[in-house]
Amino acid sequence: MRAPLQQIETSGELPRTADAVVIGGGIVGIFAAYYLARRGMKVVLVEKGRVGAEQSSRNWGWCRQQNRDARELPMATRSLDLWQRFAPETDEDTGFRRCGLLYLSNDDAELAGWVRWRDFARTAGVTTHMLDSAEASERGRATGRTWKGGVFSPTDGTADPSR
Repeated sequence: MRAPLQQIETSGELPRTADAVVIGGGIVGIFAAYYLARRGMKVVLVEKGRVGAEQSSRNWGWCRQQNRDARELPMATRSLDLWQRFAPETDEDTGFRRCGLLYLSNDDAELAGWVRWRDFARTAGVTTHMLDSAEASERGRATGRTWKGGVFSPTDGTADPSR
C-alpha cells in the first residue's frame, strides 16, 4: 500500500508578473521552479491537479544511473547529486536514500550487455560492479533462486514518490 500523498497548500491567485512560469507540478517542474527561485527569479508554478499527485506520485521512486543510455547518463548522474543535496538545502525529507540498485539475470546475452555497460559507465565515472553467480545469488537470496550473475550500482538510490 502506498503512503498517502502529502497535501501541498496552494493559492488560486496568480501574481501579475513573473520571471518564469513552470507548467507542471511533478518532480521535474518542482525542481525547475526551486532552482530558478534559488537564482533569484520570481517563479510561478502552475499545476492542473494536485502538486506531486500526477505521474510523479505513481513512479517506483528509483533514482538511477544503472543501465542508462549514454545520452541520459550525465543527467542521471547530476540528478543523483541534486537529490542528495535537496533535503539538507530545504530541510524537507524526500525519502531519498542511496541504497544501491541490483539487477540479476540467468540470461547470458543480458549479462554480456551489462558488462559492456559497466565498461562504458566506468569511463563516465559511475561505480558499478559485475557479480558472479555466487555474489548474485547471495545478494538476491530473498528471491529463493540461483542466478548466473548480476550488476550492482551502490550509488543509485530511491526517493519516496509520496513526498
